[in-house]
Amino acid sequence: MTDNATSEVAAIGVRLLDDAYLAWFSAESECERALRAWFQRTHAERRGAYFAYRIALDREEAAARELERAWRFAEARHGRVVQRTESVVR
Repeated sequence: MTDNATSEVAAIGVRLLDDAYLAWFSAESECERALRAWFQRTHAERRGAYFAYRIALDREEAAARELERAWRFAEARHGRVVQRTESVVR
């Protein structure tokens, strides 16, 4: 792989990891707002707010799993990219 291609692959990996982080961060913030809303509801409104919180929590958990998957993918390939870059530089 050429030095330019290695740099492009690394940049794509960084963008994918960044996107996964931003998706998780957004889902976590939404989950936090839903939890606060659930606590602030009256007894009659709590059931619906609880379900909204659980849905937000499911989205946050899914985003966290995707972030972890992206991190492991990037981490596994990081060493290969560094080795290829070092071999090109030498």
